[in-house]
Amino acid sequence: MFDWPGGSWQDTVRLVLTVLSIYGAIIWVALIFWVFRDIRQRTRDPVMQIISVLLVLAGFLPGHWIYLILRPRQTLTELYERSLEEEAILQDLDDQKACPVCRARVRDDYLICPSCLAELKEPCEACDKPLDFGWLACPYCGYQKTPASAPAPAPNHIGDEQGGGSLGGLVRRSSSLVRRRGS
Repeated sequence: MFDWPGGSWQDTVRLVLTVLSIYGAIIWVALIFWVFRDIRQRTRDPVMQIISVLLVLAGFLPGHWIYLILRPRQTLTELYERSLEEEAILQDLDDQKACPVCRARVRDDYLICPSCLAELKEPCEACDKPLDFGWLACPYCGYQKTPASAPAPAPNHIGDEQGGGSLGGLVRRSSSLVRRRGS
C-alpha cells in the first residue's frame, strides 16, 4: 500500500502535536514575560502587576486580550514626560510679563501698555531700546543715562514761627507743641 514517511501516521501526528505544544508553551511563557515587563512600565502598583500576570498565566490568549483591553494607556515614562511638558508650558505662562496697572499681557520690549497706556519702560536716548527705569546705562549700546537730579526742596511758604527749628523751617510745627516747649 502506501508507505508513510517517518513511520506510521500516528507517530507523525504525535510529533506534530509535540512540536505545536512546545511552540504554544514558548509563546505562552513569552506572553507572560512580556506582560510582566509591560505592566511594570505602566504602573507601580504591585497588586495590579500580579493580577495582570496571573490573568495571562491562567487565560493564555484570551487572558492576554483582556490584559490589552484593561492595561493603563500610557507608560510611566510617557506620563512623566507629559507632566514635564505641562510644567514647561506653565512656566512659560508664568514668565510672561503683565502690566502692573491693568494686568494685561505685555512683552519685554514694550515701552507702554497697549491696553491702558501705562508707561512700562523708557526708551534709550541713543538707540531707542527699552530700558528699565532703575538702569543707569543701556545694556545694548552702553549709553549712560544722565542721573536724575534730586528735586529742589519746595519753598517754605509758612514762615518760620518761633525762631525756626533745626530743619530750617521745612517742618511745620503745631502751635500747641511750640507753646509747650517754650513753657
